[in-house]
Amino acid sequence: MINITDKRNCTGCGACVNICPRNVITIVEDGDGFVYPKVDAEGCIECHLCEKSCPMLKDMSEICKKHAEFPQFYAGQLKNRDDLLEVSSGGAFWAFAQIIIEAGGVVYGAVQEDVDHIYHVRADNLDGIKNTRRSKYFQSETGATYRQTKEDLKKGLTVLYSGTGCQIAGLKGYLGKEYEHLITCDVVCHGVPSRKVWQAYRREKEEREGKKISELVFRDKSAGWSHNQYKITYQDGSIEKEASTRQLFHAGYLKGLFYRPSCGCCRFASLPRAADVTLADYWRYEGRFHQQGFDLGVSLITVNSEKGSKLLRLSSKYLEYDTIERTLALKSCKHLDEHPSENPDRPNFFKVFSEAGYYAAAREYIKAGNDISLIKRIVRKFRILVRL
Repeated sequence: MINITDKRNCTGCGACVNICPRNVITIVEDGDGFVYPKVDAEGCIECHLCEKSCPMLKDMSEICKKHAEFPQFYAGQLKNRDDLLEVSSGGAFWAFAQIIIEAGGVVYGAVQEDVDHIYHVRADNLDGIKNTRRSKYFQSETGATYRQTKEDLKKGLTVLYSGTGCQIAGLKGYLGKEYEHLITCDVVCHGVPSRKVWQAYRREKEEREGKKISELVFRDKSAGWSHNQYKITYQDGSIEKEASTRQLFHAGYLKGLFYRPSCGCCRFASLPRAADVTLADYWRYEGRFHQQGFDLGVSLITVNSEKGSKLLRLSSKYLEYDTIERTLALKSCKHLDEHPSENPDRPNFFKVFSEAGYYAAAREYIKAGNDISLIKRIVRKFRILVRL
């Protein structure tokens, strides 16, 4: 049976929960706010399917199939400007989803309910998949979607499943074999934060403001894609917007103070990737989309297989894209081939946090807005103005 002795060896992907024939594995949250599988030993029949499906126990060659001509790298942007305003980056996933739905397939992705409930859903129409757009900085609950995906594939349906690298690896571990009609898409992940830390931050912020948060947008583009900001809407209708690097919760996230333990040694943040296609922001893009609207967002697209290449070609109906060099892609997005770094102050942060709360820990270990010096901010702003 699954027995987690080192929390760095579990991503919380849910493969073991989905594959258990007796349904005796549940997901529970630990004291730091991260989820792990818990086995009811009395009901376990020692079939070992949970261990066989676990991507952390598999050889990477079983998960990441190497193809001589891949990976290939592209910059992409939606042709439809209205749609581009509704996505966090260049909208490549929305183009992919439209192609799959139009072909009679189904799409799986993460949606955000209320403020902080993130979970995977299945959709067979565009209305059902619209809420999967935009970035969410919490770990989503995969629920029973691995099982649902298998049933769809057995019926001969084409499936596009999106998630983080570890969730794609979990799906592949659960399925145990390749399916011709399965296309996987992972998003470059910078680590997932503790839900407990977020909930404490939210509670303390609401107490300070004297009002409840009703909606949260992690990547608001109203000031432009290159000026990422959190948008918080309160129940009284008031709105607060703040640059991501200066936003107190996000600043701690960027510093790696409360990542999941497995994120700081992630096996899936490297090339070759586990998915057929990988998506990220292309911050250092210098091509033709500058004239068309760079500040509306540009996607960095990494194609890892022939299935991914075919999907990209079909998506040209909705997506403009250009080939780029590997070196440029890696310069723009280091986490494409490098896992996030855990902050050495993480244990100390959690100690202060558990004793005195988020704001107290933040005062000691987070200097919001100082991640980028004043000079660097001015230089970056100047570069953006020159591009425009």
